[in-house]
Amino acid sequence: MKKLKLLILGTSFFATTCLAVDGFEVHKKYCSSCHLSEITMEKLQKIESMVKAGKKPPIKAPPFPEVSARIKYFYPSKEDFIKFVVDYITNPSAEKAKCLPMALQKFGVMPPIGKVMTDEEKLAVANWLYDNYNTKWEDLPVGKKGQGQCKHKHNHEHMHKHMHEHRGE
Repeated sequence: MKKLKLLILGTSFFATTCLAVDGFEVHKKYCSSCHLSEITMEKLQKIESMVKAGKKPPIKAPPFPEVSARIKYFYPSKEDFIKFVVDYITNPSAEKAKCLPMALQKFGVMPPIGKVMTDEEKLAVANWLYDNYNTKWEDLPVGKKGQGQCKHKHNHEHMHKHMHEHRGE
């Protein structure tokens, strides 16, 4: 893990400007079968309504614009965002998940797809995920309703404290 941490820290700038591996191509190869790379706000609202009504969503995982916004909500710096994504795609767990409880309940925890990816591919897709989306969590339908404040329903106070410490507030 220490070696990977140094790789992330040492190549963060390099990765955004000179990576031989294209993050979008990595997304297409490993991620696109579950995560949509683009979605309209209207479609996102429709999916949210379906899920709230207890229906199965027509997608396998949250769309990447939402994923990126959610992770940036907790890890706004690019360095922290990339570190989290590289770790999470390799060793995902419900405890580490930053999605809403409703999403975790409907989609479950993703498979450890990062275990079959090279370090360069992980960095490339993490950089692409950070750089490609500018939507803020608060601007998404699910973020507007104050639902973005807690990771788990029963851990409300702890998450507020953690979120504000993490965001430097």
